[in-house]
Amino acid sequence: MTDKINMVINLSILALLIYLAVQVHELQNPPKYQPAMMGMVTEQEFEYNIRTFLNNALEEAINKQEQ
Repeated sequence: MTDKINMVINLSILALLIYLAVQVHELQNPPKYQPAMMGMVTEQEFEYNIRTFLNNALEEAINKQEQ
């Protein structure tokens, strides 16, 4: 009887360890979802917008220095 109880406990612990290992793996490698939301821009568009903004800010600062 005690052997069966020990086996059930050991199998339960093993199942919990496997479950936790899978969950930790999913946390380290999250799935890459591509949400199709309105108003969302891609990473390339975001980078382009930042570069354009910074270039415009630099040009404006240069123009102010020249005056």
